[in-house]
Amino acid sequence: MVDPRGGETEGRSAQSVYARMLHHGETFAQAVAAVELPGTEVPQIRRRLSELGLLDGTAEIAVDATAALARILDGGRDQLTETLAALVDRQEAALSLASDYVRLAAKGRSSSVELLPADETFRPRMEALLDQAAAACSSDLVQMHPYAVWDERYFEATLRRDLELGARGLPMRTIYSQQSLRRHNIRDHLRRKNDAGVKIRAAPLAPVRMVVYDRELAIVHAPRDEGIGAIVIRDRLIAEPLVDFFEYCWITASELDEVLASTDGSGLTEQQNAVLRLLASGSKDEAIARSLGVSVRTVTRIVAELMGELGATSRFQAGVLAARLGWLD
Repeated sequence: MVDPRGGETEGRSAQSVYARMLHHGETFAQAVAAVELPGTEVPQIRRRLSELGLLDGTAEIAVDATAALARILDGGRDQLTETLAALVDRQEAALSLASDYVRLAAKGRSSSVELLPADETFRPRMEALLDQAAAACSSDLVQMHPYAVWDERYFEATLRRDLELGARGLPMRTIYSQQSLRRHNIRDHLRRKNDAGVKIRAAPLAPVRMVVYDRELAIVHAPRDEGIGAIVIRDRLIAEPLVDFFEYCWITASELDEVLASTDGSGLTEQQNAVLRLLASGSKDEAIARSLGVSVRTVTRIVAELMGELGATSRFQAGVLAARLGWLD
């Protein structure tokens, strides 16, 4: 894809052509003629608009920028999902290697890998381990949590550990699945964690449940073995790659305040959801009104409501925010 920032003159020419097509209903050829571009620039302008998804190559007309952006974001999200899935597979292979083979190689010395069975002793052992790890932590803590049904009985214990680490000035970062934030009890819990000093981001996909202390002690969920509650790794050579994996996910995640500042989309009416999807697809108010069997005035009102829910100042920004927050999933 071309760099949308590259070629300042070409960029202005492309914007002029696109504006003519969009606001005057002109085809690409008509807009080019109206703008009076040199013939040598036309192929580059066509390619630029096509690669940005702003030109319908069949009808030679403009594509709404919000719809084009939504498609780009969808494509990027799919690519990210595939990349993360591949990384998860590699991570699980590494964890399998750690649990099945590193232990064997460690015979004769203290084992660096411990498997906690998923039995009635798991939760008490896990809480004790987390308390010990938090007390011994001296540099930093990173965590990742996929979507799950959370047991609120352990919220206070988690918050207590966060407050203890925060009081010692240790940096704490956590990634949660965006889907988790749709539950009000989780949203409230995360606000409290954030107030305790935990930096939190939300990602469309949080692949693996894990917590790593000091880049040395890692506790990882074993999703493919129901008999194992967690894998405990006490080896920097194994734990550090998990932190590197976390860093990649952290970069691609959204700030918690940005997500919590908006609703999660679950409170939208069926009509609001329908308008949002049609708006994101590039439909105009008149077309949306015909599709839903309502007046244009009603559509305009609903669009204004959606912009208010999202805190957007334009329809374009509303489309960007809705796609980023997963409302269009």
